[in-house]
Amino acid sequence: MRKQQYEASAKIAMVALIGIVLSLTINIAIGKHDPVQEAKAQEPMQWTPTPLEQRKMDSLYAIDAATKADMDSIRDMIDAILIKLD
Repeated sequence: MRKQQYEASAKIAMVALIGIVLSLTINIAIGKHDPVQEAKAQEPMQWTPTPLEQRKMDSLYAIDAATKADMDSIRDMIDAILIKLD
């Protein structure tokens, strides 16, 4: 009984495997014969920020400027400390 079940399930698995292999082979063969479309260069679109994006960019520029100013003042303080240590 078990041997018959094993043989039946083996046959089903073999048929399924053959079906998968055939379908993949057909899909690959069909895929190779599709005409390739040439890429067309598109005109670049100029990005215009929305008012919200403009406000965000302005705040980021302000943060960047403040950070640079802070770094310059820290450098000046470090230079002053190094001069005092000498």
